Amino acid sequence: MHRLTVSILSSGSVGNSALVMSEGKGLLVDAGLSCRELERRMSVFGAEPTQVEAVLLTHEHTDHVRGARRFALDYAVPVYGTKGTLALTPLDGVDARPIASGKEVRIGELRIEPFKVRHLAAEPVALSVTFDSRRLGIATDLGSVTADVVRHMAGADMLLVEANYDEEMLLRGTYPEFLKRAIRGDHGHLSNDDAAELSGSAATERTKKVVLVHLSRENNMPEIARKAVEKNLARRKHPVRVEVTEHGGMSGPFDLA
Repeated sequence: MHRLTVSILSSGSVGNSALVMSEGKGLLVDAGLSCRELERRMSVFGAEPTQVEAVLLTHEHTDHVRGARRFALDYAVPVYGTKGTLALTPLDGVDARPIASGKEVRIGELRIEPFKVRHLAAEPVALSVTFDSRRLGIATDLGSVTADVVRHMAGADMLLVEANYDEEMLLRGTYPEFLKRAIRGDHGHLSNDDAAELSGSAATERTKKVVLVHLSRENNMPEIARKAVEKNLARRKHPVRVEVTEHGGMSGPFDLA
């Protein structure tokens, strides 16, 4: 059986990017670091930028697209995104290819189905990525766990799930009230409790790992997030390993072999 691996190059407001590798070829999901930093972090995982076949953007926020144009031009790869995302991302000179929610796209050996999420962006998506018989679900930067999100994530071998904030830490923190309301809103970010609900609802006997991403530096702590999700999974009797990314740090590679 062929391998599918995921390496988190960075996660959080400082920049988001994940490298999905299969058969020696890579897909960069978001490119929220400078091109030089993307190159450097790939090298830590033993990957070369020349192995990347495409960049796929989930939405247009700077912490997801910062290095996309330079990387795409330097390595002559296309950039995929919804029409709303592409329209608001600086991509002059780039081979920009539109995708749509609910319509599968093939990038190399990967089959990718984007699906809608609620977030304060033009046309954001989460992703279901399939290679051979392995499937990866990626849901970050969304404000609510809808039935549609659960349906697309359900039964994946690995789940990448946003756990942005701890409710109590956010409410007691120094953020202005309008920002707290935006983060907690239906189009903001997922709390630890939301991440626990999504993980528990989507996990099946096939699911082996949940990786928590996009943790806030100010309003969360890795162990608080881990415990919230592990508790929910245990209650539902899902023996799933939970990994937590550090804000701005690298994690992995996580293997779906």
